Amino acid sequence: MGIPVMKRCCCLELKWGALIAAIGDWALTGTVVGLTGYLRFGHDIIWYVAILIHIAHIVGCILVVVSVFVPNKKFVMVYLITGIIRILFDIAFLIYLCILVFNALVVAIIMTIIGIVLALYCWYVIFSWFRKLGGSAPVDI
Repeated sequence: MGIPVMKRCCCLELKWGALIAAIGDWALTGTVVGLTGYLRFGHDIIWYVAILIHIAHIVGCILVVVSVFVPNKKFVMVYLITGIIRILFDIAFLIYLCILVFNALVVAIIMTIIGIVLALYCWYVIFSWFRKLGGSAPVDI
């Protein structure tokens, strides 16, 4: 049966919704990469992995923007893969924040939850765009 997809995004064509979601996710991910230098907890390997995952996801966001103007589902697949990895890593990071440093970083925990929710919504919009481009199943069943 598969994941249900949306046909429109915020009263716009799915194409433009995917563009807005990709640019918004690009900004959100870029902010996370920019803040990693300020929020270091002393575990350097975790931060290097976080930066690597988020930079790969930024490349995926750029490819989604390209796919809006040059429809190619292979460009969108990069975003979908890096998006899942990023969301899983952010959930693991949220668990880390809740367990080890809850009292000191309540604001960071709230911002991470908001970021995960926004990332899930952007992933869903772009997944719908992928299906419309001719993914594993057509969007108009």
